[in-house]
Order: sequence, then C-alpha cells, then structure tokens
Amino acid sequence: MAVILPTVRPAEAAAQTDTGRTSWLVSFAGYGKWAALAGSVGLTTVAILRNRDADEIFDGLITLCSNAPLECVRGDGGTYQGPDAERLYQETLRLDRQARGWMIGGQVALAAAGVMFLIDLVSKDQGPKNIPFTPLEVFSGSRTVGVRYRF
Repeated sequence: MAVILPTVRPAEAAAQTDTGRTSWLVSFAGYGKWAALAGSVGLTTVAILRNRDADEIFDGLITLCSNAPLECVRGDGGTYQGPDAERLYQETLRLDRQARGWMIGGQVALAAAGVMFLIDLVSKDQGPKNIPFTPLEVFSGSRTVGVRYRF
C-alpha cells in the first residue's frame, strides 16, 4: 500500500523573487555620467575659448591706449572718452561674462557627472566573484588592507 503525501512548496523568500530590475535613476546614471562628463569638457572648452577672445580684445585696448593715450581718458561716469576704447572695453566685458557662464555650466555638469559616478559605483551588484577564482585577492576592511595569495 502506497501513501501519497500532498506536495508542499515552501514560500519564496524576498531574495528569491528578485526580478533583477534596477531603478530608473541607477539606469540613467549608468549612461548619463558619460554624457555629463562630455558636456563638462565641452562647456569648459568653450569657456576657455571665450576667455582667450576677451584677453585678445583687452590686449587690443592696451595697445590702443599705448599708441593714443588721449583715446583712453576716462570721463565722469568711468567710460572711456574715445569711442574705439569704449567699444573694446565693452566687448571685453561681454566676452568675460560669456566665459563665466560657460564655466559655471561646465562645473555644474562636472558635479552632476560626479554624482552619477557615485550612484553607479554604490549600486553595483556585489554578487559572487567571477569563476575561476584567482589565487590573488586584494582586500580591505575597517582596519586592514592587504593582499592574499591562496594555493
């Protein structure tokens, strides 16, 4: 005589039902960090070029003032008396403001890239090591750092 027992399946633990999906922020950070880093490089490059242009215009103002000192006399409001000197000065100020704006944008993009790199680093899967195991292991703890070789 055979006894048939009912089959009972144990309930799955939360770790066993993991779908493997990550949040949208982690997914975005995985690729967005590179775009933000490239944007930072691009914005900073434009800022450097705008600053270089402002320096060239200002050098032209210095040359003008050396060659024609009366052109660079300042009036009561602080403006240059000569129209060419005032035009060069205002153009220098305009380019410097542009350079400042581009530089701030580059720094914001760099900060965003840094945050996304940290999000990506922290959210990495800390699963089992790759197989085959390497005999060389580098480890660190709260008070220890070292290298271990197993054979």
